[in-house]
Amino acid sequence: MNCDIKTVIAILYKQLVSSSVGTYQALVDMLFKSYFNDPTSPEYDRSEPSKLNKGTRTLSSNITDFYVRKDKSVLLGDIKGMLKYILDKPQLHVSFFDLIINDPLISKPYKKQFALNNTREYSDDEHLAEVFYTAVTIAAYRPYYKADKNWYADYYYDPNSNSEGLFSKAKPKAPPKYFTGREKELEELHALMQSDGKVFLTGVAGVGKSELVRTYAQKYASEYAHIGYYNYNEYHNGIADIIANVLPNMAFIRSDIEALYEENLELLSAFGKNLLLIIDNYNVPADRDSKLPDLLELECDVIFISYSHYDDDFTVYDLTEFRTFRESYDLIKQFYPFDENDSDVKFKMHRLALITDKYPFSLELCARSMKRGTDTPDTCADALVGGIKNMKARIPANKDRKPKTDTHYRHIESLFRKADLTVTDKYVLSYMRFMPESGVPKMLFQKLTRLIDFTEIDKLIDLGFIHDNSDGTISITSIVRKLVEADYKINPEEMLAFGETLFSTDTSEAPKEVLAEIADRISPLKYLTMIESDVFVAYHLLFQFYFKIESNFSTDMAMSCLAMNYNKNIFKHRLLYQADKAQFFERFKDSENFDLIKQTLEKTETNPRWHAHEDGKEPPSDPLIKSFIVSEEDDAEIFGLNDE
Repeated sequence: MNCDIKTVIAILYKQLVSSSVGTYQALVDMLFKSYFNDPTSPEYDRSEPSKLNKGTRTLSSNITDFYVRKDKSVLLGDIKGMLKYILDKPQLHVSFFDLIINDPLISKPYKKQFALNNTREYSDDEHLAEVFYTAVTIAAYRPYYKADKNWYADYYYDPNSNSEGLFSKAKPKAPPKYFTGREKELEELHALMQSDGKVFLTGVAGVGKSELVRTYAQKYASEYAHIGYYNYNEYHNGIADIIANVLPNMAFIRSDIEALYEENLELLSAFGKNLLLIIDNYNVPADRDSKLPDLLELECDVIFISYSHYDDDFTVYDLTEFRTFRESYDLIKQFYPFDENDSDVKFKMHRLALITDKYPFSLELCARSMKRGTDTPDTCADALVGGIKNMKARIPANKDRKPKTDTHYRHIESLFRKADLTVTDKYVLSYMRFMPESGVPKMLFQKLTRLIDFTEIDKLIDLGFIHDNSDGTISITSIVRKLVEADYKINPEEMLAFGETLFSTDTSEAPKEVLAEIADRISPLKYLTMIESDVFVAYHLLFQFYFKIESNFSTDMAMSCLAMNYNKNIFKHRLLYQADKAQFFERFKDSENFDLIKQTLEKTETNPRWHAHEDGKEPPSDPLIKSFIVSEEDDAEIFGLNDE
């Protein structure tokens, strides 16, 4: 129960002699006698008292303003004039005293001071009048908020203190001016908040989680009496410090944080669904902060913003890249206006959105660079095709209210905690880049990377590099894949080891389409530029692996593995070629690409170096082996790259 005007009038009405006060209007006239007797007072709405009783109206500001301008003795005199009509003065005294002390929305320091100055037991009319006066002034002057057509008491602190009020230093910032789109996501998040009340909003760094929640707070502000926005990183003791500091009044800070924490939990619980707490950068596992269960038990709404993973025990909303090209165009336009009716320009923007995978922060950086004239849509797209490090221009940007000027790569890299990565972490990420975008079974990946357990994988999930999907698979987003490709190279020995593991691992229970995509990802032509000749053994195992899982593989695969690799190692691996050739013919005899594959094989066999030595003879020296390695021009001829 709160010390609000509705409750104060109800308690008072119950204790008044019915013959003297027959209606709520008569009670209000008597309680605020000086106001109604003042000829300068504005005309009063006579329907107001009944609305006060129902809670659909707060006390008129004309009345409160009148007594604010007067000395305390004026209202106190009106109250003393009513005491002769009270049936049970001791009971009225106790009722008002308890109402103040037990109101969870009155500040603890205020109630403590009130208890020091007053006793619960009735002693005389002077004492009763003081307690009565305190209850009326709290009810009259405290703030109220409206919900469901009714008015409810808000938090009350001592107006004579230096307190800045509840959540005064934790107001959510307005979303950035360039925020656009995400209408569907806002609706979905709102639906979750209405049904569950506690939501963990997750997603890769730079996808726009904080901006979305700040927009949410702005859009649905009318549904809450208060919104408190906290950055988890700024509080040493996490949730305990956040709760203990919901009141920024430094005069009331105690050494006993735990006691203050408990008091404020009680305060927050009193608001119920009329309070929204937002905890940004909550990038910790669910069991890391011991106070999380306390926060989850409160009736108020809470949004946690995180890149960590949370299991099915929690309500999770995962924010991904833009869902539509429309949103990508709109974001670019915030910095770099363009004419969508120009098909050539629109095509360039569409290409840019495709290359960035509609990742918001990357699109923003490109648009900022184009706005400055340091890049064009074409130069941005062309550079990003070769990797995000190819964007050399330094771009000013303001991420998480931290403005800085840096390259495209450095801006994005700074969002990820790469400094926390160990050698093993980098090893795991290096191979995650070869996994299907849709995900790979977690246990299969652990086998393929020869990890002892899931410790390193789980760590990377908590750091936001790997995404733990609900179907038991793990994956990485396109931007993480781009960072890994830019930073972590795989040496020939590692590639060979991975090929051997891929061939030797029991994959009978794994989906064949997943295995085939993994094999496809480790065999593109671009990787041949970084490998040594011995790595072709891994490719040979890869051929066998394809046959093992009975998967068709691309013409590029056949051309790269048979033509390029075998031509670079003609003598040493001729016997392997012969065996694979037979399998290829058998495998592709009914394929529409059969003629092209056959032509590729024939080009290999007509290479003059093919018959340079007899079968089975080892080359006399290393220099001789090198003499059989074809040049890049020969490779181009073998691949038909010089054909018109």
